[in-house]
Amino acid sequence: MDINIELASPQDFLPPLPGWRNRSIFIGKQGEISFYHYDFISQAISKLSRGYNRDVDDVQAMYEQKLFSVEELRSCFNAIEPELIRFPSLNPDVLKSRVEEFIEHCENTLGSDK
Repeated sequence: MDINIELASPQDFLPPLPGWRNRSIFIGKQGEISFYHYDFISQAISKLSRGYNRDVDDVQAMYEQKLFSVEELRSCFNAIEPELIRFPSLNPDVLKSRVEEFIEHCENTLGSDK
């Protein structure tokens, strides 16, 4: 199948966002195991941190499907920003710039959801 599978969570690369558990969406249950979509805001910030075109397109699609709002994205990023220094593989200034650029793009071209 030539599929690349990466077992990773945004929490492997970013501080956990406040309230991420409450924002994780239930998918279903198989026996005793419950399945959830991981918090979409955490996914969005993680994808913006990588910055690949495909990741940014994914975040755009999640936003367009109303899986998060720019205000939630801004608030969650602001909450973790002081902790980013604990993640040496991240450049906090670059991530902040990417988040701000994405929010500005949404507010200017797609209409804000404030």
